[in-house]
Amino acid sequence: MNIYTERRKCMFCYHEKLTPLWEKNFEIPLGCYVIPTPETVCYSMPFNILKCEGCKSYQTQYLGNVDIIYNYHANSHGTIRSTMDELFAAFITSNTNISNIMEIGGGNGGLSDIILEKQPKLNYTIVDPTYSGHMNGKTILRNYFENISTDDIQVDTIVMSHVFEHFYEPSKILEKFNQCSSIRSIFLNLPDLESYIQQDNYHVLNPEHIFYVENQFIIKLFKKYGFTIKNIYYHQKHSVFFEFERYLDNICNDTLINYKSETDVPQFFERIFDKIHNIYEIIEQNSDKKVYIWPCSMHTIYLLSLGLNPDKITAVLDNAPHKIGQYLYGFKKICIPFNTILTSIEPCIVILNGGCYNQEIIDKGSDKILFIKG
Repeated sequence: MNIYTERRKCMFCYHEKLTPLWEKNFEIPLGCYVIPTPETVCYSMPFNILKCEGCKSYQTQYLGNVDIIYNYHANSHGTIRSTMDELFAAFITSNTNISNIMEIGGGNGGLSDIILEKQPKLNYTIVDPTYSGHMNGKTILRNYFENISTDDIQVDTIVMSHVFEHFYEPSKILEKFNQCSSIRSIFLNLPDLESYIQQDNYHVLNPEHIFYVENQFIIKLFKKYGFTIKNIYYHQKHSVFFEFERYLDNICNDTLINYKSETDVPQFFERIFDKIHNIYEIIEQNSDKKVYIWPCSMHTIYLLSLGLNPDKITAVLDNAPHKIGQYLYGFKKICIPFNTILTSIEPCIVILNGGCYNQEIIDKGSDKILFIKG
């Protein structure tokens, strides 16, 4: 079994001159999920970031085996994600000309349930090899979209919610959309990568979210493949909703380039290394305290992979029921509920590492918890 492959050309413009961000590779686990026991086999791969010298996109150098990376089912999410699904569903159904939807990556079915509740007469197809939601009123294709024939895409609308950033070859996906003449609209919900970088949210440029581009770049990229922007909505510096519609003019001379990435991305990683240094200083000054880290997700895997010593961590904190009592993939640290340390009489340190999800922990804090925010 191949654990990973190495990228040789840009995923967007196919430029072959790619410059590594670091001279020496780090190492990162492939999975960003929980495992039942510390004995569960985990896989790792080298980790580095490549800058395309053509379009100035940043993308991961090594690509993990998707069957390992996505060896889990999507579960329930927090308030931000639930609110996002409600808003994105409203964003989609405001278009009254939709008859047939194909959602790529339906996850736990949350978004499709809301859309079908609003528009029960829609024909709804989900393409997802690990779909785990309700099936009523839906056609489920348990496969990766890359393996779906264009003959099976007889729909007028494509929906993608936090999926596009996972594609290893996104330009080929867009070419496939372009070739399917029945597709008139594309609704894209993308992590707000620009805000992620600026707000130090670590769920960007990792084994799942494998590229960094600016929002204007996304708009020009879709236009290159025949879909122009019709509507856009920003959700809490967390996500961006795009509505694209097919246009007949196939001539697109827009320059595909990221204008600020050469500054923003290196500075993002510099701040990560500064944070790790700061964490070590605080731990040393409070050597009598146990150290926990929030949350049990890629945010934490990222920090541990980039230099934070896992031996310093007592346990990982999270509030998701399906994670409690499980172990963080790759580092095999047990996940416990945040309330455990709230009810403990022992002072402790909590490393806040969840980006926009940190606030729910800060609001529940107590005087005996020393938070490290950055």
